[in-house]
Amino acid sequence: MNDPYLTTEWVDQETGAKGYFVIDEMKNDFCAGGIRMRKGVTKKEVERLAQIMTIKMAGLGMPLGGAKGGIDFPSDHPKSKEVLKRYLKAHVPYIREYWLTSEDLGTKEEDILTILRELGLKSSVHAFINKQENSAILTEKLQKAMSAKYDGMNLTDLVTGYGVAVVTMEGLDYLGVKRNHAKVSIQGFGSVGASAAKFLFENGVKIVAVADWKGTIYCKDGLDISLLSRLKDSTGIISRNGLPPEYEQLPGSAWLTVHSDVLIPAAVADVIHADNASNLNAKLIVEGANLPVTSEAEKILFERGVLMIPDFIANSGGAGLFVSVLHGNVKGEASAIFTFLREQMSKTTKNVLDIATKDQLLPRIAAKQLVDRLEEQTKLGV
Repeated sequence: MNDPYLTTEWVDQETGAKGYFVIDEMKNDFCAGGIRMRKGVTKKEVERLAQIMTIKMAGLGMPLGGAKGGIDFPSDHPKSKEVLKRYLKAHVPYIREYWLTSEDLGTKEEDILTILRELGLKSSVHAFINKQENSAILTEKLQKAMSAKYDGMNLTDLVTGYGVAVVTMEGLDYLGVKRNHAKVSIQGFGSVGASAAKFLFENGVKIVAVADWKGTIYCKDGLDISLLSRLKDSTGIISRNGLPPEYEQLPGSAWLTVHSDVLIPAAVADVIHADNASNLNAKLIVEGANLPVTSEAEKILFERGVLMIPDFIANSGGAGLFVSVLHGNVKGEASAIFTFLREQMSKTTKNVLDIATKDQLLPRIAAKQLVDRLEEQTKLGV
């Protein structure tokens, strides 16, 4: 891992919360990456996430470098929004000039937008839009996208999970597993896990297990995702009241070992590691969360023939929303954005899996090779 281009540290004078801002690379005078807030965030974690964003941007065809913001503070604390506001205020010069940011774990796009507007910025991608000749048109399209609804839900809450669903179905097709025969187990039922489950369910894929902080809900014949969505709260916790009697309530770690073809870790980092990788029986792992599989576990799974689609491909739908509008000439309608994501992410996934198979590489390494090729083609004007 190369040293980042820039790393800053910030301390909130009122609460003692620590914050970090990392630029992995600058490209065309810009960098992009969201802001996460959780207790225990470290500078090293933010650096790793910034590096992922560099690769993610390239994979989406957006000529920007990667960056990330992180705040070591509980996102559910009563003062979390105040801390976020002071963090943003301290970093306004970066956001005004070259940092395109957005929500991440523990933060919400609407909170970031509200605060930035109070601080005199038009949007969280103010730096990019402000330097374009068609800035007024881009602003209008982005505002439309950010306020768009789909099935009565905010589009911003769905796009990352939609992308996870797209690459999962590509992975199944690649393995020759029929979608209506596939069984999927998901960890996390927040915006990413719940929306991935929604779109997979709507495409005939059977979701047999969903894990939240209370444990794992399992049904071998498939869960009713519409019902679980109605029973979940804003934090992704599913109420056990109202579950059908045939739904089993298992320990939290059971989502890893229930009979399934696909595992989608969509909650926390390092949940699949060297100590449990050998116990998994899935054929495909799709990283909905950032860094949910350790490098040691990834090698173990690769040697066992388990296919894995890395996070910077699988969960790039959130960044893809901005890319579709700012770089993909897409208007702000949900249907157009979903089409852009499906086409871009499907193509990237297929290319990554082809390289991985041809050269017998870990998909993560294959993805990085693909990104390097894309960047080289961009430099050559191909």
